[in-house]
Amino acid sequence: MVLDPAHGGTDPGARGTGGIRESEIVLDFAAQVRRALESQGFQVVQTRQGNEDPSFDDRSALANAQSGAVFLTLHIASTGLPGTARVYVNSDLPVSGDVAGLISWDRAQTPFQGLSRKLGDLVQGLLAQRFKGSPSTAQTAAVRQLRTTAAPAIAVEISSVVVENRADLDRMAPGVADAIATGVAAFRPSYVVPTTRGGTP
Repeated sequence: MVLDPAHGGTDPGARGTGGIRESEIVLDFAAQVRRALESQGFQVVQTRQGNEDPSFDDRSALANAQSGAVFLTLHIASTGLPGTARVYVNSDLPVSGDVAGLISWDRAQTPFQGLSRKLGDLVQGLLAQRFKGSPSTAQTAAVRQLRTTAAPAIAVEISSVVVENRADLDRMAPGVADAIATGVAAFRPSYVVPTTRGGTP
């Protein structure tokens, strides 16, 4: 399992009026998500531990180097109904007629789209049970980290940095962590690694 706290370093991500920085909050969320995943028996690798800012390709490469990995990137939104959570899978990429051939780096997600959608819907359904107003199924978006990831890959976005009190976000972390860990554990038995040769950066 590769866990990606978004942003970091010179890229703070979304910023709230109260000084809330996305890059800091996602690290705290990631710590709780990691503990929940490890309690389900997953080995977890994080793309960053502190205030670094790995490139998008570095984040994808970490996932692509692990056989049978699942990739999850965590974000705090600047929009959306506070107290809700949304899961995104990569916008549909055209499927190549020769999926057994060499796949270019920027289309690495193509053979995994179905698995990513299944994982996204599982996690989103669990988040919707915990956070009223959240959608019931995953949505699609052009998330850069997902496109170059040769593994089931989802983005989880929490709303929002515009809350008056950061504690409102912090209170969501245990429920988000539990939903993610439960969803990934439910997904695990259906994950059969596609027989493809991934691209190179």
